[in-house]
Amino acid sequence: MPELVFFRRGEEVLRVAVERARLVLGRGEHCDVAIPDTEVSRQQVALLWDGERCRVEDLSGKGTLVAGQSVTQGELADGADLALGQWRAVFRLRAGGDGADVTTEVGHTTSVQAPDARATRWQPAQVRVKQGPNESVHRLTGDSFTAGKDAACDLVLQDRFASSRHLKVTRRDGVFHVVDLRSTNGTWLGPVRVFEAEVPLPTVLRVGETELVLEAAAPAARREVADFHGIIGSDPSVRQLAELIERVAPSSAAVTVLGESGTGKELVARAIHACSQRANRPLIPVNCAAISKELIESELFGHEKGSFTGAAGARKGAFEEADGGTLFLDEIGELPLDLQAKLLRALEGGEIKRVGASRPIQVDVRVVAATNRDLLAAAREGRFREDLYYRLCVIPLHLPPLRSRKSDLGALAEHFVRTYSPRGQAVRLTPAALERLQQHSWPGNIRELRNVVHRALLLRKGPVIDASDLSFDVEVNRETGISVPELPPGMTLEQMLEKLERQIVEAALKRCNGNRERVARELGVARSTLFKRLKDWGLTKQDEQE
Repeated sequence: MPELVFFRRGEEVLRVAVERARLVLGRGEHCDVAIPDTEVSRQQVALLWDGERCRVEDLSGKGTLVAGQSVTQGELADGADLALGQWRAVFRLRAGGDGADVTTEVGHTTSVQAPDARATRWQPAQVRVKQGPNESVHRLTGDSFTAGKDAACDLVLQDRFASSRHLKVTRRDGVFHVVDLRSTNGTWLGPVRVFEAEVPLPTVLRVGETELVLEAAAPAARREVADFHGIIGSDPSVRQLAELIERVAPSSAAVTVLGESGTGKELVARAIHACSQRANRPLIPVNCAAISKELIESELFGHEKGSFTGAAGARKGAFEEADGGTLFLDEIGELPLDLQAKLLRALEGGEIKRVGASRPIQVDVRVVAATNRDLLAAAREGRFREDLYYRLCVIPLHLPPLRSRKSDLGALAEHFVRTYSPRGQAVRLTPAALERLQQHSWPGNIRELRNVVHRALLLRKGPVIDASDLSFDVEVNRETGISVPELPPGMTLEQMLEKLERQIVEAALKRCNGNRERVARELGVARSTLFKRLKDWGLTKQDEQE
């Protein structure tokens, strides 16, 4: 699976898998990766992945620097980098590459001392095995274990680059003694190949394409956190949702997933598909809100050559591509009324007709729809067909918002930290950071939490994420329409107001090309007041200060 590896000043800080057909990068909170940099547009660039090639599409209108060249669209080559303010994102066609460019082979013993080895001598420990998107946890019960492809090993690795008996790890007075058993491809600690090493908890070892994370064992309450096809949580509402998915998945009845934006509706659709008898057939996602009204019919049903301007050849639609499998229609409430009748016909009879075609085509598709709207209210107001509503909502599934299942917040945050941390690094959240996450209201739900973790990984100064590394999406006051930022910890209201005032003035200066007369008029302040502020902030020239 391809991935984007983010660097800041040469240091790898974040990894994101390119597993969706469209991945949007930008400063805005609704982007798939939110980049905290004023030089980056709210929606800067989109990566379009078709399973074989990746294309890049600039969304800022100013061009995006790809491999040093400003582009508006084009193919993204393996190893090409995107300049995103003070960050750089490198595209790798195959995940698993190292962030560091320098590889070092060292002699027989490397020692990394724990802060207080004896204090952690009998600390319960576990090994987290990460192989691409798959992850498993093995609790350590003895003083040592072996890892490799051989079935006789304590930890059997399904990795083509691992040796039969690859390495042995032994616990010694609070540290772990790692010995490479003359493996072919080596045991790696970050960019360093080791033969013997003493390491504390946590430590990440790399064997081929597998990561072995030696870490303290999670408390009993944490280990009970469920992971149902990527749906993480132990809240009763999540357990009930998982049970419903298992019950409805084997049928071919249409399902509609209802929930606020950012609650993970596509994840539920993928879980339904994975639990169904169609799991070995394709799952085709279509976002009805992201396609123009002129193209949505062609996107769903396909078109014949010459059926409209620009139709240079015949093309299959989403229904044909999903034949035998599942079609996920996200934001179904945005579908135009004239297309709703054609969708209803496809659902009832299994027949579709390409744009410009004379004959219908028979397809076998299970439809899973999703929306954050009240479809029943829209149907009663005439904005959505009532017969289509009842055809789609044979089985409605309701997703709870994050604020109603805050007991899962810590597990979700730690999952995102593990998923997006650079390879070879064991980043963790401090108790203060977890406490601050609990205090937030999460209007953007799980998507907002994912973006907060992304930003924290980009902004952190060390191997931990502290409360000061967390920044939240601004909330908009519905009455005034003004964005209201959160007060950072340790900052007074007066300091926050001064900071906001300076940001507003600097933005106005930039807009007005430094013309202070225009800035004063635009902001409605006296020129003398503006000049005093600029002088206090050190934003005036030397001759003006004198």
